Amino acid sequence: MNLKQSRYSSGAPLEDVVGYSRAMSIGPFIFVGGTTSVLPDGSVYGEEDSYAQMKYILEKQISFVEKAGGTKEDVFSVKCFVTDEYDEKEGAKAYSEIFKEIKPLFTVIKIESLNRQTQLVEVQMNAIEGCSKGTKWEGIDLSKENFFSGLPTEKKIGYSQMVKIGPFIYFGGMSAIKSDGSIIGENDSTAQDNYIFEKMTSLLKQAGATPADVIKIEKYMSADYKKYRILDKENFYTTILKPVKPLLTGVTIAGFSKKEQLIETEIMAVEGCGGKEKLSSWGNLDLRRKNYSSGSPLEDKIGYSRMVTTGPFVYVGGTTSVLPDGSVYGEEDSRSQDNFIFEKEVSLLAKVGAKVEDIVKIDAYRAPKYKEFLKKDVVNYYEKMLKPIKPLLTGLTISALNRPTQMNEIEMLAIKSPK
Repeated sequence: MNLKQSRYSSGAPLEDVVGYSRAMSIGPFIFVGGTTSVLPDGSVYGEEDSYAQMKYILEKQISFVEKAGGTKEDVFSVKCFVTDEYDEKEGAKAYSEIFKEIKPLFTVIKIESLNRQTQLVEVQMNAIEGCSKGTKWEGIDLSKENFFSGLPTEKKIGYSQMVKIGPFIYFGGMSAIKSDGSIIGENDSTAQDNYIFEKMTSLLKQAGATPADVIKIEKYMSADYKKYRILDKENFYTTILKPVKPLLTGVTIAGFSKKEQLIETEIMAVEGCGGKEKLSSWGNLDLRRKNYSSGSPLEDKIGYSRMVTTGPFVYVGGTTSVLPDGSVYGEEDSRSQDNFIFEKEVSLLAKVGAKVEDIVKIDAYRAPKYKEFLKKDVVNYYEKMLKPIKPLLTGLTISALNRPTQMNEIEMLAIKSPK
């Protein structure tokens, strides 16, 4: 199996100090980690200028896609984490100048802050080499197809709601905003969830997939999401997705451009992976999913998995240091919580034969007090085990996690190298 792994550095001093890569390619899959407009000398390019920062970042990331053998036409996902000072119109203008005709996914999530006060946006980018022209990998046709939901901004800015590349299906951030700009389910989180999942199901059907093929779900919620959740209302997730047990990560963010919006959701699926038969379109791979539990009672109660595998791809959902009894390990100690989570996730990887060296990317959602409770005298598991392999690492300060004593929630992707 062609899963040759290459890592790329931008030359930023922090990459060596912390131990992470700017970009990675594994076979035809290209991942560019969270990137800001910080220059090698530590200054910020385009201070107070959303257009300049976005343009700088996108051009820098495209250069890494090209180093890995891809083109900007092969980019299928652009995900932005922005501060309150970010100007959406100016940022979208910079994005459109590069990607309007290509129409990748374009998701914008508002977070509490970035590392420097003058940073306005951090961007992640994904591409698959050759998908824009049609390429084959392991007998799989990796041709890219774009799907739209009918929102006028899709055409105006230039983005897709869903992209399918071979059997791999990716959704950009979906909300309950209708084409006329109004929002379904004002003051009703359950109605907004239901609308999003029903819309998702419709698009999945167009791509030849079903809810049983959903691998992972990311939920970005406003502070009012839980307040407006109507528990006695019919719940699409409980009815349709709970039996599937996808990964489910939910974090509270700084809000949305429309105050009535309570949630935005991303989804990733693999066509046919929830079925019993191996599909011929999977080529040399067997992409039938396998779900794994960590033993947390909530996983069965809500209906989600801690880890899902499909072929060589291993996805670990948002993990915290909450213990089975509901208490939080390492209260007021961010480093101990980090260590607990990383050890737990690496032990899960070992169950499916994945090694630390197979880890591709890590996304860490950190509470506002994360740095305040970062004790330097506690042994650093990341530094000991993960720094030498330099995975992609994106650390994001969000508004809150489920419990006030939780400091971090971490997701992980690994791709198993052939034996």
